[in-house]
Amino acid sequence: MKKILVLGAGAMGSAFTVPCIDNENDVVLVGTHLENEAIDQINKADNFHKVINYKLPKKLRVSKFNTFSEELKKVPDLIVIGVNSKGIEWAGKEIAKNYNSKTNILLLTKGLTIINNKFETLAEKFNTVLKNNGVKDSNISAVGGPCLASGLANRIKSSVVLANPDLNIAKSIGKMISTSYYTAEYSEDLLGVE
Repeated sequence: MKKILVLGAGAMGSAFTVPCIDNENDVVLVGTHLENEAIDQINKADNFHKVINYKLPKKLRVSKFNTFSEELKKVPDLIVIGVNSKGIEWAGKEIAKNYNSKTNILLLTKGLTIINNKFETLAEKFNTVLKNNGVKDSNISAVGGPCLASGLANRIKSSVVLANPDLNIAKSIGKMISTSYYTAEYSEDLLGVE
């Protein structure tokens, strides 16, 4: 059993907890500072997530952002970033406050951004934000679909690619999250998958 911390209680972040729980991990879903009302609704409705129209697993712990730093201090095996692209910089700064370099980071968020007048992936931006906030050594992976949040929550068969320059890290993440309905292939080409 691994400890997985998912930041972002939107559709994909929440749906991603389903295979993580099904694979017998200890999973906590922490909403961002903007999702307190959504977290309250999920908790009041016995883990029902109205956006994906799905009742999240009972074993899932759902918390507001004020618990994030304490969850991070527990040194999870995997931090999953499920915020939107505009929240990547914020998430990087928050993680940098208590990040342990032993913890792998997996980005669900996709897209491009501009850094120094060049297009860069969000993985590159996230790494830059961490470095600018004192994190010298981080390990960032990305996942590429196709995979829809509603399909994932309802355990509809999906296949994804997990990417990390170190193939062994991608495979170790795959062992944590793969199920009979959520399978992964692996790539060292982080840029290409992003």
